[in-house]
Amino acid sequence: MIGVNHRPRDDPDNHCVIELEIDGRRVQATAGGLLIDAAASAGIAIPSLCHHRELRPTANCRLCMVEIEGWRVEAPACSTRVEAGMRVRTESPRIAESRRAALELLLTRYHDPLWGRHTRPENEFEYWCRHYGVRVPQSVFEPGDSAPDADPHPLMRVDLERCILCTRCVRACKELQVRSVWGLAGRGEHTRLAAGLGGTMLEARCESCGACAAFCPTGALEDRGAEAAGAPDTLVTTVCPYCGVGCSYDLGVKAGRVVRVLSNPYAPVNGMHLCVKGRYGWDFVHHAERLTQPRVRRELLEARARGPHEARGEWVGVDWDTALALVAEKLETVRRQSGPDAIALLASAKCTNEENYLIQKLARQVIGTHNVDHCARLCHASTVAGLLLALGSGAMSNTMADIAAEARAILVIGSNTTEQHPVFGSMLRRAAERGTQIVVADPRRIELCEFATLHLRQRPGTDIALVNGLLQLIFANGWEDRAFIAARTEGVDALRTLVARYTPARVAEITGVAAAELAAAAALLARERPMAVLWAMGITQHTTGVSNVLALANLQLALGNFGMPGAGVNPLRGQNNVQGACDMGGLPNVFPGYQPVSDAAARERFVSAWALSDDGPAIGVRPGLTVTEMIGAAGAGTLRALMIVGENPALTDPDLNHVRRSLGAAEFVVLQEILPSATAAFADVLLPAAAWAEKDGTFTNTERRVQRVRQAVEPPGEARPDWAIVADLATRLLERQGRTPRGPRAGWHYASPADVLDEIAALTPSYAGIDVHRLERGETLHWPVPAKDHPGTPILHRERFSRGKGAFHAVEHADAAELPDAQYPLLLTTGRVLEHWHGGEMTRRSAVGALCPEPEVEIHPSDARAIGLADSDAAALRLVSRRGVLHARAWITDRVPEGVVFGNFHFPDDGNVNNLTLTAVDPVAKIPEYKVCAVRAEPATA
Repeated sequence: MIGVNHRPRDDPDNHCVIELEIDGRRVQATAGGLLIDAAASAGIAIPSLCHHRELRPTANCRLCMVEIEGWRVEAPACSTRVEAGMRVRTESPRIAESRRAALELLLTRYHDPLWGRHTRPENEFEYWCRHYGVRVPQSVFEPGDSAPDADPHPLMRVDLERCILCTRCVRACKELQVRSVWGLAGRGEHTRLAAGLGGTMLEARCESCGACAAFCPTGALEDRGAEAAGAPDTLVTTVCPYCGVGCSYDLGVKAGRVVRVLSNPYAPVNGMHLCVKGRYGWDFVHHAERLTQPRVRRELLEARARGPHEARGEWVGVDWDTALALVAEKLETVRRQSGPDAIALLASAKCTNEENYLIQKLARQVIGTHNVDHCARLCHASTVAGLLLALGSGAMSNTMADIAAEARAILVIGSNTTEQHPVFGSMLRRAAERGTQIVVADPRRIELCEFATLHLRQRPGTDIALVNGLLQLIFANGWEDRAFIAARTEGVDALRTLVARYTPARVAEITGVAAAELAAAAALLARERPMAVLWAMGITQHTTGVSNVLALANLQLALGNFGMPGAGVNPLRGQNNVQGACDMGGLPNVFPGYQPVSDAAARERFVSAWALSDDGPAIGVRPGLTVTEMIGAAGAGTLRALMIVGENPALTDPDLNHVRRSLGAAEFVVLQEILPSATAAFADVLLPAAAWAEKDGTFTNTERRVQRVRQAVEPPGEARPDWAIVADLATRLLERQGRTPRGPRAGWHYASPADVLDEIAALTPSYAGIDVHRLERGETLHWPVPAKDHPGTPILHRERFSRGKGAFHAVEHADAAELPDAQYPLLLTTGRVLEHWHGGEMTRRSAVGALCPEPEVEIHPSDARAIGLADSDAAALRLVSRRGVLHARAWITDRVPEGVVFGNFHFPDDGNVNNLTLTAVDPVAKIPEYKVCAVRAEPATA
């Protein structure tokens, strides 16, 4: 596919279109665009080894020289702007000879003993040499002076003998990732590529995104193992299974196995750019521990009862019919004996929209309970609840692209964006380099602070006081948008009265942020508009999570930052499909599309569609149990059966000792998973599911963009897609109930996920216009998409809010549920690290895991000294809370302030920070307070 990377991006601004002639063909192009891109749009590939559509032109390889009528000399197409009436010739004997000469010159630097031996795919440089009939000198086949594997990076291979100094890698690192890992050293003929000016890639702070390898035209930089794998047989475009950014790429498949990830230049969210997990974290799909056969505990097969504190017996492999018959029998027995609310289901942010829709349909239509929830309860439940109150819609209001391109200022609060959402984090770095003013509010000095204009270092749990302090200054100085407030909001007077008490001095006392820093931030955010607010779990995972979100909505309502590019309220979703799982009704209080279960009209819609009144269970008006309530109820025995799909509460829920006790005492647990997670130890039935690369469907990313997920390979062994398992189980349960629902959307016989998506569209107004055909055509669809001819809604709240007028809420600062004291003097906060994701079940089983093989805790040097901890990379640390113990390696750093420690939850057993966290929850959203609890630290040897 040589030349494909020159295709220009779609032009959202619809600039003036001009006409020119290329090789005798009339071509339309955007005025001021590059000639090489105009040719590519017409299907004319002009060779280049230095140019790429996503990088700034340098015109240093001289391979793209063309003839332009009226010009005295040849021109480089990669840096020449098109003009109306241009007449261009891209091929001629003279041009061909010029290109041969350029390639021969480049060959003087190139050494590869494997050229032409068909042991690896032909690279871009070799293709053009062959295309122009270049004579390859013998020196090419001889080893050069550099080592063929010149860097110890575990994921990328460096062979500087194949480097032609095109500088694509240098520019990709600098311009996309906004790092400076690669540079040029030496002069003249001694010029060479160098990492960190002589060090290794990782020493040069490489984030392992692989952009340098993706852009390299010669294989000098390449994914480790790519040569051994060879060229893929097929490429399948799909969406990344990690964070909510929603990057897409091509899975390279060979002999029925995924062999690598390749950047797709037409990926709508990310283009060629990926993060370390997206590019290198795919190989868990073929891990030896994949579940390939249903398993059942022996006592269930022998119909032996297990006591509430009795250990589960050994696993026995069974066929699907045996496993699902047993699950159906057990669930139906519990439903008849104790009622439908004695059963609960956990949906999954890792599963597709179609699968989450069917999970909640199984709960509501077949079982008759609203006891369905998923991990959004543990990350953004407070966002949904808070924004529904303030605006009437709980989703991100803008797109990542418009924020990065149009915002004059950005407030990032409670989001470690470059590690949690790395591709978007790099977009923010690029925005900062273009002049966007970034204010970071975070207790830790996260990496994004290097690009920030201001860093406000508030104490964990004091976000409301901080935002109220900003609003006090905004109102006191008359910086608010009075016209917007008058026309589109209500309740401002109560807020004015409340925030007047949050003077800079009082806020400094509560938060630790100096009054002068607060004033500077307020002036900047008020002056630079449009301004966008971004947040993640540093805001939501608190007992005041809903109030935190309401405070941020207040800020944006006061400044009028809604309904335009570069503005809005923008919660960044943590998992690949947590937005979609919420949209699909994987929550205990809403049907799909956030239609409240308490709303009579919404209830009637689903009663009619699913035939719920046809001798089936009545659908209630009371919301069901949340995740944490389910776990506690299972331990107490009031919840008798728990079906878990693609979730891992034994690793990711708070206070893991409580979780383990509850799951251990649970009567009946079904786990549907791709790998034996920590929760598998507590399951009675284990159902093997297909991974994301093994099934079709859709994901919805953090900006409400619905995208196709495509099957690339077959599931291993007897593993099946989650949607097929759920549909099979539902059919068996209905048979046991003697029911055949005959509503228009009541059946369970789906030929494919596309059928499920059609049902979703029929019952979910925000998805009404979405179908597989539109997605296959490449349409960009951000919900709401109310009709088949509707283009989607990238920006919400343009003219009005979903609730009518935006509502201000006067919210007060409140202390966290547990603060440090003499016995537990340190404050623990938690989060993720770049190299891992969620519980780490996937990343620890991939090549990425080598970059972060063990848990670590960030601790300030003064706190480390206070407990006699040696300032060493090998220092071992133990953290103790009232609930449990964590063992980890200490990272002694001033990234955390004195008195604060930070840990992650990517590792099992005593390496998981959730051994320490507490179960206190926000009273509205029921989200646990992961971000604040009291601990003490001690050397692990003590």
